Amino acid sequence: MSVFITTKQAAKFLNCTPQHLYNIRNKRKSAMKDGDRDLANKLAPEAIKIGGKLLFEESTLEAWLRTYGEVA
Repeated sequence: MSVFITTKQAAKFLNCTPQHLYNIRNKRKSAMKDGDRDLANKLAPEAIKIGGKLLFEESTLEAWLRTYGEVA
């Protein structure tokens, strides 16, 4: 079963602030509007909105990090 987490929890998971997560989500939204799905996927993980609340699936966050995260 999928586990969905809040923006605050997702930011903690990604080691960033919730505001940064909102910022990259807005950039993703702009890229999608421009038709650049590859860039959108690179910019931020997918999320769903329910009742005005942004929720992230934990497995999606992990996959996004593995695909687009930088190796230190």
